[in-house]
Amino acid sequence: MVNSLKASLQGSEVPERVLVLLSGGIDSAVALWMIRRERPESEVYSLSINYYRRSAAEAEYAAKLAAKAGVVSHTIIELHFLREIEDQQSPSQITYKGAELPPVFIPVRNLIFYSCAAHVATSINAKRIVVGHNRDDAENFPDVGPTFIESFNQLLRESLPGYDLTLEAPLIKYTKREVLRMAVELGVPLEDTWSCWGPGAVHCGRCEGCRTRQRMFRDLGIRDPVAYERINTP
Repeated sequence: MVNSLKASLQGSEVPERVLVLLSGGIDSAVALWMIRRERPESEVYSLSINYYRRSAAEAEYAAKLAAKAGVVSHTIIELHFLREIEDQQSPSQITYKGAELPPVFIPVRNLIFYSCAAHVATSINAKRIVVGHNRDDAENFPDVGPTFIESFNQLLRESLPGYDLTLEAPLIKYTKREVLRMAVELGVPLEDTWSCWGPGAVHCGRCEGCRTRQRMFRDLGIRDPVAYERINTP
């Protein structure tokens, strides 16, 4: 009987644990739903990070998505010292590929976010961190693309010797428009996703985040289920 029990225990595998960085936007929601579909046996956790002047609605939508996805737990970290360029006392002129970065860019944001996620991942014994960056992000921001992610993974290997933890961006080859199409196919609750750069409780319809979202839904002929203070037309 003892031998039978031992064999049973040896044959059982501990479920893989995955940590998803969840912002509340479409991209990270798709990354979460993709993990749930492709690895239904995994234990999925989510993490959101609140920074200075982050929209309360965005944080609320991230929590809604986590609940609907059935994650094991949703962790929130407060980092209010992190400020976007426009909120800093001495705004810096930061350019990338010859263009000035948007005012909502947070210097070294993803390096900090990834590091926080790595710390949380080790505390729950997760071996994978998943982020929702897409190809458009990689083309427009310096701390997003495959090279940056591989560099961070090298840092992880040096920081956590003997602990096999990796950061992955499964959407990095897809455009935002393609990711939206994937959201529909995966059944992501788009009514619970947040794209606005503003502080309100409703999408403003004026910021670049809202305008990009409206344009993508319009181009793909998909009804956008969220409300706007203002609807932009072509």
